Amino acid sequence: ARALADVLCGLGLISRRHVEETSGLEMTGQYVGQTKEKVHGLLAKAKGGVLFIDEAYTLGQGQFGSEACDTLVAAMTDPRYAGLVVVAAGYRRDIDDMLRANSGLKSRFSHTLEFPDWGPEDCVRFFKRTARAKSLGLDEAACAALERGFAELVLLDGWGNARDVIKVWQATTRARASRVVARAEEACGKALVVADVATAIEELIRGRTMAEGTVSGRR
Repeated sequence: ARALADVLCGLGLISRRHVEETSGLEMTGQYVGQTKEKVHGLLAKAKGGVLFIDEAYTLGQGQFGSEACDTLVAAMTDPRYAGLVVVAAGYRRDIDDMLRANSGLKSRFSHTLEFPDWGPEDCVRFFKRTARAKSLGLDEAACAALERGFAELVLLDGWGNARDVIKVWQATTRARASRVVARAEEACGKALVVADVATAIEELIRGRTMAEGTVSGRR
């Protein structure tokens, strides 16, 4: 969304590079009148820039979900918000279901950008770049363990691309912290090893398979 805002601002299509981030559920209130207020509040903050709605397929869910959709649809033709770009992000299947359920929303979103799921190599590349930024080493054995782990993770239902790679990164650094807690940093070195990676991968796979109950194809 930030890259898109940069491009649109460079082309003069929006007046500023600001991105206001929210989610479908965050746009929905808990009592009568709150939803409309929340939607207009977010639109006002994003005015002149980009309103980025992550997990947009949750928009419309809940008791006041339809009010959130109707308010957004009306606002997208309101002169007060001229020059504002709304980006709805989520899994293709879920976004399609949401748009089919609301013809007003479907008519407002006229452009679609589809990004392919990351493969294991993409995940390892992102992980290695993060490690370099944190000045942590990563040897070939650990990289190989990562690639094997990601090859399994991308097949699990609900695979989240960068979001799940970040989860693996966070679990790996937690595993490393546990490993070195009783030893001096000098003795362990500033590096991630196979054991750290294996612990992290196993943690995410176990959590995902327990939640889903089974392994299924990629979305």
